[in-house]
Amino acid sequence: DFKPLINILLRRQKYLEAGLQMSKRVAALNRTSPHYSTTSNDREKLKIEYLTEASRLFELGGKECVFQKSCTDEQLDLLADQEQLRRTYGAYEVAPPSSSVTSTILSILKFAASEPRSAHRIFADADKMAKKYKVPEKRLWYVKVRAFSESGQWPVLRNFADSRSKPPIGMKPFALAAIKGGQSEVEIMHYINRMQGQADGEDRYDLFCEAGLWKRALEEAVKLGDGRRIAHVRSVCNSPDIQRLCDKYIIG
Repeated sequence: DFKPLINILLRRQKYLEAGLQMSKRVAALNRTSPHYSTTSNDREKLKIEYLTEASRLFELGGKECVFQKSCTDEQLDLLADQEQLRRTYGAYEVAPPSSSVTSTILSILKFAASEPRSAHRIFADADKMAKKYKVPEKRLWYVKVRAFSESGQWPVLRNFADSRSKPPIGMKPFALAAIKGGQSEVEIMHYINRMQGQADGEDRYDLFCEAGLWKRALEEAVKLGDGRRIAHVRSVCNSPDIQRLCDKYIIG
């Protein structure tokens, strides 16, 4: 039982230590596997109870505990927002209990795949959460690329990429997502074709290799004037025609 320790710390006016002890109890609850059951509901209620008490203790600590109180209050807000989302959509999957804003946004965006008619509203909720918790723009873009690709929302991913002439994370993450998601060459090239900067040559080559588009990889290696990359294409591709082309460029 941790309560006697908390009481001792309070009598000694060690509010920071007392609050941290309550926070440790929350961390212990987070390590348990979450399932949507009566047990997990009780666990979430207990987590809120511990966090609320930790916030109170940090407040007693005054200036010494300002940072800890702010973090604890933000965690309480996040849990409340997650619960509201689960109630709104009637689904646990939209926002499983988590201490991470990023993983919550990821879950919300993935959930849209199962509720396409509500996708616009769901995406708006994800953006609201990102704004509320001040998620940096680049991080949000990476999260969206991951969410849309992992949940198979390929038209949404394409529309997202096309929403900016110059996305803040560039086109490479989109192309990689399409490659890893087993998308067609046409879909992969939709992203790579937008990588036309002088500094994009090496990335284009790497993406062609990742996708197994060996003729395109060879052409890019030739543009780069890189014999080592040409030799690499020859060593890994299984096409005699491409291998002969490689030999031609290497000898030439």
